[in-house]
Amino acid sequence: MGLHVPVGGLLVDRGVFLSASVPSPDRADRYRRVPDAAIEIEEAVISLARAVFAEGGQLVFGGHPTIAPLVALVAGEYIAPEPGEVVSERRAELERGTRRLQTPVVIYQSRAFESSLPRETIQMESLGYATIHLIEETPERIGSKTERDAESLRRMRIQMISETKPLAMVCIGGMEGVEDEQELFRGIRPGAPVYVLEQTGGAAAILASTASDRFRVFDREILRELAVLETELQGREDQVRDPEEDRPTITPYPLIMQLLVRDLSRLAL
Repeated sequence: MGLHVPVGGLLVDRGVFLSASVPSPDRADRYRRVPDAAIEIEEAVISLARAVFAEGGQLVFGGHPTIAPLVALVAGEYIAPEPGEVVSERRAELERGTRRLQTPVVIYQSRAFESSLPRETIQMESLGYATIHLIEETPERIGSKTERDAESLRRMRIQMISETKPLAMVCIGGMEGVEDEQELFRGIRPGAPVYVLEQTGGAAAILASTASDRFRVFDREILRELAVLETELQGREDQVRDPEEDRPTITPYPLIMQLLVRDLSRLAL
């Protein structure tokens, strides 16, 4: 039993850091929800997972309860369950500190939020799809519970990025967590690219609007190329559609994520 990936996949043994969530309209007005936000973000996450797993790569992320089930759904399409003894041996290696990043899914969670781990996350580990790293929370003697929880998340995120050394970061939707994670990622992995998907709204759209060369607004790039191609095919070179003004009814996330992985493969060489 093992991975159902092609020999010589473009991202074998390389990690991609996923930062994503569905913005909550009740928490902050600044994180704009696009129409059908939950469906849009689910499509983007699932498409990214398929593209990464198909090329032998790993997805690294914090144990967000809305994201882990989506990744679990895809993992079963590409990865054969491993025997219980293999999973137990992997867990023992991890506890001894001798385990490398090998499972296709790598999840970090602060013990402060251990009770929030989705059932799908625990199942992924039991089937050998995922490695779960539980990071100690900030001691109770430090600050208020709100302050401790914030510091626990920060410590977890720093350890996650530092230990896994992801090839790149992909931002999908999200709120404060996505903004915080991209700041930490750029500080810890200054030479690694950060891809944002502005069509998913939320923090990703805010980052895309900063006009900064620190981010690749990858869906915008691809949609512009598709618009030019469509115009050329129709023989209307003076009527290039601007995807920012005329958002497509369906965003082609499967194509976008496959091209993103192809782009990343040049870094993996």
